[in-house]
Amino acid sequence: MSTPEKPPTMVYNLSLRWPREQPKAQPANQFAIAPGLPARSGQPDEVYLVIGHADPPFLSASQDGMTSQPEALEAVPIDVVGRYVLTRNRLGELAALLQAAVEAYDRATGGEQGEDVRNES
Repeated sequence: MSTPEKPPTMVYNLSLRWPREQPKAQPANQFAIAPGLPARSGQPDEVYLVIGHADPPFLSASQDGMTSQPEALEAVPIDVVGRYVLTRNRLGELAALLQAAVEAYDRATGGEQGEDVRNES
């Protein structure tokens, strides 16, 4: 039995350019992350990122309706906006870009804006 030949390693330098036409921006307020399936090492070699959006349910303005309607809801559906698979290195790059965006936003606005009400208690 012969052993497969190892292809020569070649390094290319490529320029990347984002297209001028961009798709419409989608709202996103739900996020889920899951590890990929384990590789031979027993560890996952990628991470799955799912981004979604959930619209709040419309509730009646009457006092009686306001108290009974939320209890009647089973669950608010989430519309999936996108699913992505990232390597560990790309996940680190995304985390760094998001952190830099948070810091730039805070510098530009003088601090945290629109903080999640759940964090205020």
